[in-house]
Amino acid sequence: PNAAYGDDVLVWTSKCPHDGHGSQYPVMKARGIIPTSASKLVGLLLDSGRVQQYNKMSLGRIDEHYFAEGVDRLSKCSVTGIQGEAKIVRSKSQPPVIRKPVELRLLLHARRLPSGSEEGAKYLIIGRSVWETEHGTPEATDNSTTRCEMLLSVNLIRDIQMSGCCEITTITHGVSPGIPVSIGKRIGLAAAAKYIKDVRAVFEKHE
Repeated sequence: PNAAYGDDVLVWTSKCPHDGHGSQYPVMKARGIIPTSASKLVGLLLDSGRVQQYNKMSLGRIDEHYFAEGVDRLSKCSVTGIQGEAKIVRSKSQPPVIRKPVELRLLLHARRLPSGSEEGAKYLIIGRSVWETEHGTPEATDNSTTRCEMLLSVNLIRDIQMSGCCEITTITHGVSPGIPVSIGKRIGLAAAAKYIKDVRAVFEKHE
């Protein structure tokens, strides 16, 4: 049920079932097929130097700190105890409806999930905002950007057997200052679908 097919992109929206920080903002979910392997798609999404290939609003993303490297590593890092890859990244983008560039500082964790020999590869990438102070605020002296908060970002990626393609399911829950919730819902649904289409286009160009 709810499987993506062909060029279709499926999108859903929902609300948090409980009160709490950011609960008034909608949660977006999208699913689509990408014409490449799960491994290659994960490689694209983790490579900060390639973000602008699929995000035309991006002003760049940098890796600030690695806790562990190697998304395909199934054993835990002997130092950190982390399986897979974990790092802090900082990105900037310029959406058309926002006056200042939008900045995100995220903790990203990506790992390969266990799978049977006939299932193909499966990966999970999870991200959420991190802050410079214990009060959940940036160390602010630079007012040239607007800091947004990503409460949760999830990418579940799995190979589709015998097809040369993979399926990506995304879940996004973020706080966008200055954008009313009603407008944010419409923008969020469109952005979720566009994200998958733009990622797909990267691999279609190389077919």
